[in-house]
Parts: sequence; C-alpha cells; structure tokens
Amino acid sequence: MTWRASAIKPMRNLLFILFWLAVCIPSLALEGTINIHDPSTVVKYDENYYVFGTGPGIPFLVSSNGFDWQRGGRVFSHIPDSVKGYVPKNNGTNVWAPDVIYLNGRYYVYYAVSFWGSFVSAVGLVTNATLDTNRADYKWTDCGMVVQSSQGQDLNAIDPGVCQAPDGTLWLCYGSYHGNIELVQLDPVTGLRIATNSPVSIIANQSEASDIIFHNGYYYLFVNHGSCCVSNNSTYNIRVGRSKRIIGPYLDRFGDDLVGGGGTLFLAAQGKDIGPGHFGRIIEDGVERFSCHYEAEIGRKGRSILDLRPLLWTTDDWPLPGDNLAAGSYQIMSLRSGTILQSTTNGALVQMGRYLIHQDQQWSITPAGGGCYKITNLNTANALTAGPEATLRLTPFTGAANQLWKIDQLVDGSYRIASPVDKLALAMRLKAPSHSAVVRESFSDDPAQHWVIMSP
Repeated sequence: MTWRASAIKPMRNLLFILFWLAVCIPSLALEGTINIHDPSTVVKYDENYYVFGTGPGIPFLVSSNGFDWQRGGRVFSHIPDSVKGYVPKNNGTNVWAPDVIYLNGRYYVYYAVSFWGSFVSAVGLVTNATLDTNRADYKWTDCGMVVQSSQGQDLNAIDPGVCQAPDGTLWLCYGSYHGNIELVQLDPVTGLRIATNSPVSIIANQSEASDIIFHNGYYYLFVNHGSCCVSNNSTYNIRVGRSKRIIGPYLDRFGDDLVGGGGTLFLAAQGKDIGPGHFGRIIEDGVERFSCHYEAEIGRKGRSILDLRPLLWTTDDWPLPGDNLAAGSYQIMSLRSGTILQSTTNGALVQMGRYLIHQDQQWSITPAGGGCYKITNLNTANALTAGPEATLRLTPFTGAANQLWKIDQLVDGSYRIASPVDKLALAMRLKAPSHSAVVRESFSDDPAQHWVIMSP
C-alpha cells in the first residue's frame, strides 16, 4: 500500500530528515483510562476500538475514537479448566499478554496462563462473535489449550502473537527469556495447533512479547529485549528482524539472526516514556499504526500505559515509529509541489505559495479532543473550516465539527489532513502551469494529498 513512484523518492528521503529534525517533539498522548500491561493488537468492532491486556480474567479497554479509552470489562471470571489444568500453580484468574485476531466472523483471543518464576505455562484460546458486551450474542467460547511448556524445556509458553499470512495460513509465535521464541502453524478454522506433534520453528531467543506482521514481501518479527515489570527502572525495548519466509530465519538490518540475539532497534525509552513493549499493528482507512505499552510514564505513578502511534516505513522497507502530532506552530508544505499552505489577503480563503516564512504561511495546530485538531492561521487567527460541496474556508473558531481535522501520519512520514465530517482530504491541485489550489477530495494516497508538517 506504500506509494513508490521513483520521482518522489528524493522528497521521501528529505521528509525523513524533516521528520526527525523538526517534528521529534512530545507526541499527542492518549486520554482516559489507559492503564494496561502487555496489550494485545488493537482491533475494531463496529465503531469502537478494543485492546486486551494482562490481569484477572483478561481485562480489556474500549474507545470510540482510538484516543479516549475506558474500561470495558473482563473476558471471564475464571480460567477454563481445559487450560488451567496445565498450570496448577496459577491462582485460576490471572492471565498474561493476550493477543486477538478476527477470523471466520469471530474474534479469537489467545492468552497465556503461567505463574511468576515458573516455566510451566500454557496458551489458551477463547472466541466470540462480538465484542459489544450489550449484544445478546455476546458470549466467550472456550476452545482449550493451544501450546504449553513443561519443566525442563528450553521454553516458556507465554506471550502469544497470532498472525495470518497472505496465503491464509495461521501461525502463533510465543516464548520468553527462558529459552526460545517458537512458531507453530494453526488450523485457520479452529484456531488450534494443526497437530500436537506438528513442526516447531525456533525464530528468536532470549526475548519475549513476539509478534509477526507482513509488509511488502517480508515477514517482520518484533520482540522485546530488556527487563520488564520494574516500573521506571524497566529497560524494555522493541527490536525487529525480517524474513522472506514466515518460519525464518529472521535477520536484522545488519544481517544478525534473532536466534543469536540480533534485532534492529525499533523503539526504546524516550523522554518520560519508559520501557516500550508488546508491539501490535492496526491498518485502517489507508493508515498504519502500532500499539504498545510503556512500562511506566514518569508522572503517572509508575503504572504501565497504552500508546497508539503511526507506523512508518523506510524506502528499503524497515519500520520506524511515527508520532501523533503535538501542539505547536507549523508550516504545511505540499509533498507534491513543495509549496506552502497560506491564507489569502482577505483572510477568508487558503491558497498555495512559495516559502517566505511569513505569518500567513504559519499555522497553530492544537489538539481538540478525540484525536482531532484545530488548525488556525497565525496571521488571521481564523480556523481552517470544511465547507459544503468540498469547499474550504477560514472562519472564526467556534468548535464546530467542520472546524476539526484528523491529521494522520502516513507510512512515508508525510501527513493526511481530512475532515472527520465527510472524510474528504486536503489536496494540492495544479490549475495552470503557474497556479495551484487547495481542494478537498476523497483520499486515494495520491502524493498531492500528502503534506509535510514542519516547524517554521
């Protein structure tokens, strides 16, 4: 889904320089009840987002917009006997590090059952046709044990990560610092291991929280290195390697195998966010994002929290973490033309112009709740406003819905700016050889719809 016309590659390289130099500032934080440990991949059901985490009965959070979160409940009150029996030391309620995938019209939730300090562990599976607790058909079905580890094995069967390959096959990776990260194939209908003695691939070692995604011909294995569960002293960091085959070998950017301890750094502690871990990817409406938790955010009493950020890709197909845009004054440049968004002389319209560092070319971008922003011209103090029939104007800010904007970072590091009212995106269109205009249109990933947002 990445746009790859050769003419844009020099601008893409420039874009990453601009991104790191001008936009590496604290990102827009999620709001509400975001305390969660070992989050699953974020999934969407109807208009709500869901994420599952470690705790009694598999607790989960719910959000209507991906930014404001609240507690949603728990999957069950007690671990099913079909799984609990494999881990007699477990207290019967605590589960670790679930993951979720949508298959066959149902949500499959994989979860780990273990006991601190023990390597006798198991991964279980429950399914549900809906995630809406108010629906009459909301019911979790126990499917039993998927994989397990016994005393003496070079394995701790925890931290499941589920992946469906492009060919439809289904796979589960799992494991921890005690031994290997292993991969087994699952039945794409039942969600269980295809056979009790089916082949096992060792894909990494001395790591945990593994997850596999597919992008542009490669499988990418994300794992955690470092220590968890010690609050501000956690050293968790996310590493990645890739392979043409899902069973590996997974090599990092320098050719080191993850089985031998390799792994290119994807995300480490930055600022007040300590110990990122448990990567998951969500693709929605032309935008890729990744979820993780931070073992602690300084200022939040050392509790682990959820984060959801853009996922970027380099020109040679290695992942990079993006940032949700923070409040500040910016210039908004067309990736297609290199011209700058500015107000007109009368302050009521917008147009494109050459870069001159004038105030009419500078914009205050401020979070307005729910993951939306208001965009105000510094020269006129008027707000960017979506009008009827795809028009665009500058008007005094009232907080109306058509004055709010979704600003999503795309996989090349540029941004899409779209109205949440009609989902039409800003685009620069040439009207004549010497004249260009700003229009609103359906997003098609055209470079004319990509914008560079940078500090003046």
